[in-house]
Amino acid sequence: MTHPDQQPAARPVVTASAPAKTNLSLHVGSPTPDGYHPLETLFLALDLRETVTATLEPALARRGNGITVSVAAEAGSAYERMVEDGSARLSDIPLDGSNLVVRAALAVCEALAVPVPGIALSISKAVPVAGGMGGGSADAAAALLAVNHLVAEHAGVAPLSGQDLHRIAATLGADVPFMLLGGAAIGRGTGTELESVPAPAPLHLVVVPQDQGLSTPAVYRQWDEAHTVVNAEAAPHGGAPTRSGVVPDPVPADVLEALAAGDVDELAARVRNDLQAPAIRLLPELETLLDHGVELGAVMGWVSGSGPTVCFLVRSADAARRLVADFDREQRRAIAVTGPATGAGITSHE
Repeated sequence: MTHPDQQPAARPVVTASAPAKTNLSLHVGSPTPDGYHPLETLFLALDLRETVTATLEPALARRGNGITVSVAAEAGSAYERMVEDGSARLSDIPLDGSNLVVRAALAVCEALAVPVPGIALSISKAVPVAGGMGGGSADAAAALLAVNHLVAEHAGVAPLSGQDLHRIAATLGADVPFMLLGGAAIGRGTGTELESVPAPAPLHLVVVPQDQGLSTPAVYRQWDEAHTVVNAEAAPHGGAPTRSGVVPDPVPADVLEALAAGDVDELAARVRNDLQAPAIRLLPELETLLDHGVELGAVMGWVSGSGPTVCFLVRSADAARRLVADFDREQRRAIAVTGPATGAGITSHE
Protein backbone atom coordinates (compact mmCIF):
# COMPACT_ATOMS: atom_id res chain seq x y z
CA MET A 1 0.00 0.00 0.00
CA THR A 2 1.36 3.42 -0.97
CA HIS A 3 1.79 5.91 1.88
CA PRO A 4 -0.20 9.12 1.29
CA ASP A 5 3.02 11.15 1.23
CA GLN A 6 4.71 8.86 -1.27
CA GLN A 7 4.63 9.72 -4.97
CA PRO A 8 3.83 6.86 -7.35
CA ALA A 9 6.92 5.56 -9.09
CA ALA A 10 7.55 7.22 -12.43
CA ARG A 11 6.96 4.97 -15.42
CA PRO A 12 10.11 4.35 -17.51
CA VAL A 13 10.12 6.35 -20.74
CA VAL A 14 12.49 6.16 -23.71
CA THR A 15 12.35 8.50 -26.70
CA ALA A 16 14.10 7.99 -30.04
CA SER A 17 14.09 9.78 -33.37
CA ALA A 18 14.89 8.74 -36.94
CA PRO A 19 15.33 10.66 -40.20
CA ALA A 20 13.29 10.99 -43.35
CA LYS A 21 15.00 10.05 -46.60
CA THR A 22 15.09 10.72 -50.28
CA ASN A 23 16.66 8.70 -53.08
CA LEU A 24 19.26 10.35 -55.28
CA SER A 25 19.22 7.24 -57.44
CA LEU A 26 16.39 4.70 -57.52
CA HIS A 27 16.76 1.96 -60.10
CA VAL A 28 14.05 -0.70 -60.25
CA GLY A 29 14.08 -4.29 -61.55
CA SER A 30 11.33 -6.71 -62.47
CA PRO A 31 9.61 -8.34 -59.49
CA THR A 32 10.81 -11.64 -58.17
CA PRO A 33 8.36 -14.54 -57.64
CA ASP A 34 7.61 -13.25 -54.13
CA GLY A 35 6.46 -9.94 -55.62
CA TYR A 36 9.34 -7.76 -54.46
CA HIS A 37 11.15 -5.51 -56.92
CA PRO A 38 14.96 -5.64 -56.69
CA LEU A 39 16.46 -2.19 -56.28
CA GLU A 40 19.74 -0.35 -56.63
CA THR A 41 19.32 2.92 -54.80
CA LEU A 42 21.31 5.75 -53.27
CA PHE A 43 19.66 6.81 -50.02
CA LEU A 44 20.19 10.22 -48.42
CA ALA A 45 18.98 10.78 -44.86
CA LEU A 46 17.40 14.19 -44.20
CA ASP A 47 17.26 16.26 -41.02
CA LEU A 48 13.45 16.09 -40.99
CA ARG A 49 12.85 13.58 -38.19
CA GLU A 50 10.11 11.44 -36.69
CA THR A 51 10.06 10.93 -32.91
CA VAL A 52 8.66 7.93 -31.03
CA THR A 53 8.27 7.80 -27.25
CA ALA A 54 7.84 4.41 -25.59
CA THR A 55 6.37 4.37 -22.07
CA LEU A 56 6.08 1.31 -19.85
CA GLU A 57 2.38 0.85 -18.99
CA PRO A 58 1.93 -2.46 -17.10
CA ALA A 59 -1.87 -2.17 -17.15
CA LEU A 60 -1.79 -2.50 -20.94
CA ALA A 61 -0.22 -5.96 -20.73
CA ARG A 62 -3.66 -7.43 -20.17
CA ARG A 63 -5.24 -5.69 -23.18
CA GLY A 64 -4.99 -7.07 -26.70
CA ASN A 65 -1.37 -7.23 -27.85
CA GLY A 66 -0.29 -5.04 -24.93
CA ILE A 67 0.59 -2.02 -27.09
CA THR A 68 -1.24 1.23 -27.77
CA VAL A 69 -0.38 3.89 -30.35
CA SER A 70 -1.11 7.60 -30.38
CA VAL A 71 0.00 10.19 -32.90
CA ALA A 72 0.29 13.97 -33.02
CA ALA A 73 1.88 16.43 -35.40
CA GLU A 74 5.19 17.76 -34.14
CA ALA A 75 4.62 21.16 -32.54
CA GLY A 76 5.71 24.00 -34.79
CA SER A 77 6.40 21.74 -37.77
CA ALA A 78 5.27 22.26 -41.34
CA TYR A 79 3.31 19.03 -40.95
CA GLU A 80 1.38 20.54 -38.04
CA ARG A 81 0.44 23.46 -40.30
CA MET A 82 -0.66 20.99 -42.97
CA VAL A 83 -2.91 19.27 -40.44
CA GLU A 84 -4.33 22.63 -39.31
CA ASP A 85 -5.16 23.74 -42.86
CA GLY A 86 -6.66 20.36 -43.77
CA SER A 87 -4.07 19.32 -46.35
CA ALA A 88 -2.96 16.43 -44.11
CA ARG A 89 -4.99 14.19 -41.82
CA LEU A 90 -3.72 12.39 -38.76
CA SER A 91 -6.60 9.98 -39.25
CA ASP A 92 -4.70 8.54 -42.23
CA ILE A 93 -2.25 6.96 -39.76
CA PRO A 94 -3.38 3.57 -38.41
CA LEU A 95 -3.31 3.12 -34.65
CA ASP A 96 -3.75 -0.65 -34.66
CA GLY A 97 -1.44 -3.59 -35.27
CA SER A 98 -0.94 -2.61 -38.91
CA ASN A 99 1.21 0.35 -37.83
CA LEU A 100 4.90 -0.48 -38.24
CA VAL A 101 5.68 0.75 -34.72
CA VAL A 102 3.52 -2.04 -33.28
CA ARG A 103 5.17 -4.65 -35.46
CA ALA A 104 8.57 -3.27 -34.43
CA ALA A 105 7.74 -3.39 -30.73
CA LEU A 106 6.36 -6.93 -30.90
CA ALA A 107 9.42 -8.11 -32.85
CA VAL A 108 11.79 -6.62 -30.27
CA CYS A 109 9.96 -8.29 -27.38
CA GLU A 110 10.05 -11.61 -29.22
CA ALA A 111 13.77 -11.28 -29.97
CA LEU A 112 14.46 -10.42 -26.32
CA ALA A 113 12.32 -13.40 -25.25
CA VAL A 114 10.37 -11.08 -22.96
CA PRO A 115 6.54 -11.02 -22.78
CA VAL A 116 5.11 -7.67 -23.84
CA PRO A 117 5.11 -5.71 -20.56
CA GLY A 118 2.55 -3.13 -21.69
CA ILE A 119 3.87 -0.32 -23.88
CA ALA A 120 2.35 3.00 -24.92
CA LEU A 121 3.90 4.33 -28.15
CA SER A 122 3.51 8.00 -28.98
CA ILE A 123 4.48 9.22 -32.46
CA SER A 124 5.38 12.86 -33.08
CA LYS A 125 5.08 13.34 -36.84
CA ALA A 126 7.02 15.77 -38.98
CA VAL A 127 7.33 13.72 -42.19
CA PRO A 128 4.37 13.75 -44.61
CA VAL A 129 2.33 10.54 -44.76
CA ALA A 130 2.50 8.42 -47.95
CA GLY A 131 4.90 10.95 -49.43
CA GLY A 132 7.85 8.82 -50.53
CA MET A 133 10.09 10.06 -47.71
CA GLY A 134 9.89 7.02 -45.46
CA GLY A 135 7.97 8.53 -42.54
CA GLY A 136 6.48 5.20 -41.49
CA SER A 137 9.87 3.53 -41.81
CA ALA A 138 11.42 6.25 -39.65
CA ASP A 139 8.73 5.58 -37.03
CA ALA A 140 9.60 1.88 -37.12
CA ALA A 141 13.33 2.54 -36.75
CA ALA A 142 12.77 4.89 -33.80
CA ALA A 143 10.40 2.39 -32.19
CA LEU A 144 12.98 -0.40 -32.53
CA LEU A 145 15.53 1.62 -30.57
CA ALA A 146 13.14 2.98 -27.95
CA VAL A 147 11.42 -0.34 -27.21
CA ASN A 148 14.73 -2.23 -27.20
CA HIS A 149 16.11 -0.02 -24.43
CA LEU A 150 12.81 0.20 -22.53
CA VAL A 151 12.03 -3.52 -22.45
CA ALA A 152 15.60 -4.72 -21.91
CA GLU A 153 15.97 -2.44 -18.88
CA HIS A 154 12.57 -3.50 -17.53
CA ALA A 155 13.41 -7.19 -17.88
CA GLY A 156 16.99 -6.86 -16.69
CA VAL A 157 18.44 -8.35 -19.88
CA ALA A 158 21.00 -7.11 -22.37
CA PRO A 159 19.50 -5.02 -25.20
CA LEU A 160 19.62 -6.30 -28.75
CA SER A 161 22.72 -5.46 -30.76
CA GLY A 162 22.72 -3.15 -33.75
CA GLN A 163 23.04 -6.21 -35.98
CA ASP A 164 19.98 -7.78 -34.35
CA LEU A 165 17.98 -4.58 -34.87
CA HIS A 166 19.07 -4.38 -38.52
CA ARG A 167 17.86 -7.96 -39.04
CA ILE A 168 14.46 -7.10 -37.54
CA ALA A 169 14.31 -3.85 -39.51
CA ALA A 170 14.75 -5.75 -42.77
CA THR A 171 11.58 -7.74 -42.01
CA LEU A 172 9.56 -4.55 -41.46
CA GLY A 173 10.21 -2.70 -44.71
CA ALA A 174 12.75 -1.83 -47.37
CA ASP A 175 13.63 1.60 -45.92
CA VAL A 176 13.73 0.71 -42.22
CA PRO A 177 17.35 -0.53 -42.07
CA PHE A 178 18.57 2.68 -43.71
CA MET A 179 16.67 4.78 -41.16
CA LEU A 180 18.73 3.04 -38.48
CA LEU A 181 21.96 3.71 -40.39
CA GLY A 182 21.44 7.24 -41.72
CA GLY A 183 23.97 9.26 -43.67
CA ALA A 184 24.19 8.23 -47.30
CA ALA A 185 24.23 4.64 -48.48
CA ILE A 186 23.72 2.40 -51.47
CA GLY A 187 20.82 0.01 -50.96
CA ARG A 188 20.58 -3.24 -52.90
CA GLY A 189 18.11 -6.10 -53.14
CA THR A 190 14.91 -4.79 -51.62
CA GLY A 191 16.96 -1.87 -50.29
CA THR A 192 17.99 -3.62 -47.09
CA GLU A 193 21.55 -4.54 -48.15
CA LEU A 194 23.38 -1.33 -47.28
CA GLU A 195 26.79 0.12 -48.06
CA SER A 196 27.62 3.53 -46.55
CA VAL A 197 29.19 6.03 -48.95
CA PRO A 198 30.97 9.35 -48.32
CA ALA A 199 28.89 12.53 -48.32
CA PRO A 200 31.01 15.06 -46.39
CA ALA A 201 29.38 18.25 -47.73
CA PRO A 202 25.81 19.16 -46.70
CA LEU A 203 23.24 19.22 -49.47
CA HIS A 204 20.43 21.78 -49.27
CA LEU A 205 17.01 20.72 -50.43
CA VAL A 206 13.42 21.93 -50.36
CA VAL A 207 10.71 19.29 -50.09
CA VAL A 208 7.18 20.03 -51.25
CA PRO A 209 4.50 17.65 -49.92
CA GLN A 210 1.25 17.13 -51.82
CA ASP A 211 -2.31 17.31 -50.56
CA GLN A 212 -2.83 13.65 -51.44
CA GLY A 213 -0.60 10.65 -50.99
CA LEU A 214 0.32 7.96 -53.48
CA SER A 215 0.09 4.26 -52.78
CA THR A 216 3.52 2.67 -53.17
CA PRO A 217 2.01 -0.58 -54.58
CA ALA A 218 0.03 1.47 -57.11
CA VAL A 219 3.19 3.24 -58.29
CA TYR A 220 5.00 -0.07 -58.68
CA ARG A 221 2.04 -1.45 -60.64
CA GLN A 222 2.40 1.47 -63.02
CA TRP A 223 6.07 0.61 -63.43
CA ASP A 224 5.16 -3.02 -64.10
CA GLU A 225 2.67 -2.03 -66.79
CA ALA A 226 5.32 0.06 -68.54
CA HIS A 227 7.79 -2.85 -68.48
CA THR A 228 5.74 -5.71 -69.89
CA VAL A 229 6.37 -7.62 -73.10
CA VAL A 230 3.92 -9.86 -74.91
CA ASN A 231 4.87 -13.51 -74.90
CA ALA A 232 4.80 -14.19 -78.65
CA GLU A 233 3.84 -17.85 -78.21
CA ALA A 234 1.09 -17.29 -75.67
CA ALA A 235 -0.44 -14.08 -77.04
CA PRO A 236 -2.14 -15.57 -80.14
CA HIS A 237 -3.90 -18.04 -77.87
CA GLY A 238 -5.10 -15.41 -75.45
CA GLY A 239 -2.05 -15.50 -73.22
CA ALA A 240 -1.42 -12.62 -70.84
CA PRO A 241 1.53 -10.24 -71.18
CA THR A 242 4.57 -11.28 -69.18
CA ARG A 243 7.00 -8.99 -67.41
CA SER A 244 10.32 -8.41 -69.07
CA GLY A 245 13.37 -9.42 -67.06
CA VAL A 246 14.62 -5.95 -66.14
CA VAL A 247 17.67 -5.93 -63.89
CA PRO A 248 18.19 -2.70 -61.90
CA ASP A 249 21.18 -0.65 -63.07
CA PRO A 250 23.90 -0.20 -60.45
CA VAL A 251 24.34 3.24 -58.89
CA PRO A 252 26.88 4.91 -61.22
CA ALA A 253 30.33 5.80 -59.93
CA ASP A 254 29.97 9.38 -61.19
CA VAL A 255 26.95 9.89 -58.91
CA LEU A 256 28.99 8.75 -55.93
CA GLU A 257 31.89 11.00 -56.98
CA ALA A 258 29.56 14.02 -57.27
CA LEU A 259 28.09 13.27 -53.85
CA ALA A 260 31.52 12.86 -52.26
CA ALA A 261 32.69 16.13 -53.81
CA GLY A 262 29.51 18.02 -52.90
CA ASP A 263 29.24 19.05 -56.56
CA VAL A 264 25.64 20.22 -56.87
CA ASP A 265 25.66 20.63 -60.66
CA GLU A 266 27.18 17.22 -61.33
CA LEU A 267 24.82 15.58 -58.88
CA ALA A 268 21.78 17.35 -60.35
CA ALA A 269 22.67 16.05 -63.80
CA ARG A 270 22.72 12.48 -62.53
CA VAL A 271 19.73 12.15 -60.18
CA ARG A 272 17.47 9.38 -61.47
CA ASN A 273 14.28 7.85 -60.11
CA ASP A 274 12.68 5.04 -62.10
CA LEU A 275 9.45 5.54 -60.13
CA GLN A 276 9.11 9.20 -61.11
CA ALA A 277 7.39 8.54 -64.44
CA PRO A 278 4.88 6.09 -62.89
CA ALA A 279 4.14 8.60 -60.10
CA ILE A 280 3.55 11.35 -62.68
CA ARG A 281 1.17 9.10 -64.61
CA LEU A 282 -0.90 8.76 -61.44
CA LEU A 283 -0.56 12.43 -60.48
CA PRO A 284 0.20 14.49 -63.63
CA GLU A 285 0.42 17.80 -61.77
CA LEU A 286 3.77 16.65 -60.36
CA GLU A 287 5.41 17.36 -63.71
CA THR A 288 4.18 20.95 -63.65
CA LEU A 289 5.49 21.38 -60.10
CA LEU A 290 8.91 19.99 -61.05
CA ASP A 291 9.22 22.52 -63.88
CA HIS A 292 7.92 25.35 -61.70
CA GLY A 293 10.46 24.75 -58.94
CA VAL A 294 13.30 25.10 -61.44
CA GLU A 295 11.71 28.29 -62.76
CA LEU A 296 11.80 29.61 -59.17
CA GLY A 297 15.53 28.94 -58.89
CA ALA A 298 16.08 25.29 -57.94
CA VAL A 299 18.95 23.54 -59.69
CA MET A 300 16.66 20.57 -60.38
CA GLY A 301 13.84 18.57 -58.87
CA TRP A 302 12.71 14.98 -58.60
CA VAL A 303 9.94 12.90 -57.09
CA SER A 304 11.07 11.40 -53.78
CA GLY A 305 10.85 7.61 -53.79
CA SER A 306 7.40 6.50 -54.90
CA GLY A 307 6.09 10.05 -54.40
CA PRO A 308 4.29 12.26 -54.38
CA THR A 309 6.58 14.55 -52.34
CA VAL A 310 8.88 16.52 -54.64
CA CYS A 311 12.49 17.38 -53.72
CA PHE A 312 14.36 20.36 -55.11
CA LEU A 313 18.14 20.66 -54.94
CA VAL A 314 19.41 24.18 -54.31
CA ARG A 315 22.87 25.70 -53.87
CA SER A 316 22.71 27.04 -50.32
CA ALA A 317 20.66 27.47 -47.18
CA ASP A 318 19.76 30.99 -48.35
CA ALA A 319 18.54 29.61 -51.66
CA ALA A 320 16.43 27.07 -49.77
CA ARG A 321 14.86 29.81 -47.64
CA ARG A 322 14.06 31.86 -50.75
CA LEU A 323 12.43 28.91 -52.49
CA VAL A 324 10.34 28.09 -49.41
CA ALA A 325 9.22 31.74 -49.28
CA ASP A 326 8.29 31.67 -52.98
CA PHE A 327 6.18 28.54 -52.47
CA ASP A 328 4.61 30.04 -49.33
CA ARG A 329 3.48 33.06 -51.37
CA GLU A 330 1.72 30.61 -53.66
CA GLN A 331 -0.02 28.99 -50.66
CA ARG A 332 2.02 25.81 -51.11
CA ARG A 333 3.70 24.09 -48.17
CA ALA A 334 7.46 23.65 -48.52
CA ILE A 335 10.17 22.59 -46.06
CA ALA A 336 13.90 23.40 -46.18
CA VAL A 337 16.01 20.37 -45.20
CA THR A 338 19.62 19.26 -45.36
CA GLY A 339 21.33 15.93 -45.79
CA PRO A 340 23.01 13.74 -44.93
CA ALA A 341 21.59 13.38 -41.43
CA THR A 342 22.35 10.92 -38.67
CA GLY A 343 20.40 7.69 -38.34
CA ALA A 344 18.04 6.69 -35.57
CA GLY A 345 19.16 7.52 -32.05
CA ILE A 346 17.94 7.75 -28.47
CA THR A 347 17.08 11.33 -27.53
CA SER A 348 16.00 10.81 -23.91
CA HIS A 349 15.81 8.02 -21.34
CA GLU A 350 13.93 8.61 -18.10
